[in-house]
Amino acid sequence: MFLRRVATLQAMDASARCSASAQQDRARLWQTDAFGGLELLRAHFVAFTFSPHAHDEFMIVVTEEGAALPRLWGAAQHVGPGDVFVLDPCEVHAGGPASGSIWRYRSFYLPAALMQQVLQEVTGVDRGAPRFPEEVIHDPATAVMLRRAHAVLEQPGTTLAHEASLMEALAGLVARHAVGTAPVQRVGHEHRAVILAKEYLDAFATENVSLDTLARVAGIGPFHLCRVFRNETGLSPHAYQILVRVRLAKALLARDIPIAQVAVEAGFSDQAHLTRHFKRMFGVTPGQYRRERLPPALGERAHNGTDDVRKGSSECAGEPGLPHAG
Repeated sequence: MFLRRVATLQAMDASARCSASAQQDRARLWQTDAFGGLELLRAHFVAFTFSPHAHDEFMIVVTEEGAALPRLWGAAQHVGPGDVFVLDPCEVHAGGPASGSIWRYRSFYLPAALMQQVLQEVTGVDRGAPRFPEEVIHDPATAVMLRRAHAVLEQPGTTLAHEASLMEALAGLVARHAVGTAPVQRVGHEHRAVILAKEYLDAFATENVSLDTLARVAGIGPFHLCRVFRNETGLSPHAYQILVRVRLAKALLARDIPIAQVAVEAGFSDQAHLTRHFKRMFGVTPGQYRRERLPPALGERAHNGTDDVRKGSSECAGEPGLPHAG
């Protein structure tokens, strides 16, 4: 009886700690008016970690407080205040707060065309998108400029004020740390079989594709495909399929349809399945993302009353709750 009571109390204590951590995790992902609609993220994480994923855009992160251990191709990097973390488009990454630390930070998601424009403005020559030799750049002055620009973009203001602030900060980053031009994607360097497999998964994102089918399309054996696919992309074929589906769902969230329908149309089994993977990739739920993106009336019509699917969700089970910040 005593041992059972102790076990119960331990379980309750673990659950309480888990719940407290989940309540402290919060994030906001929204779209600004600058340069045709850039996406920005502001987050405060204690226990939340991102699963391996990638973005179509350059990602630039500035840490305001605490530290993080992002992982690139399995190798951990340390990021803290004064650091600028830069990733090329399509670069697979994961990670979260460093052990025993919080991670409060701001992120920009910037199209390659915009970064190319910034490099051209800085150098006077059209050299393509910039390349950053190091993902983690320790430059407190540039970090401050980027952090201030991000804060300006979060506040009401004119498009001109928003764009001028961001352009000044990006020009400083590029002038100090960019060299040459960047291959915007790794596709040209990939194994031919990987290219074929990715193209098939892109084209049939919502289909229940078997590994045998994918291997036949790629022209190699299933085991060989799994190995070269991960070596080339940093993801398994299934993880890449999830990535494609989440991106599709993100685009569908701009439409006036219930989130449950978005989940089905994007190839997920149900809304909870979509919510779990969407949070792991973007740090917010589909409902939170939609509320930031759509006008209030439209977002309310598309809301089906359970868009965040919080029942049964558990940080300890790998489904962290991320309440809206602000």
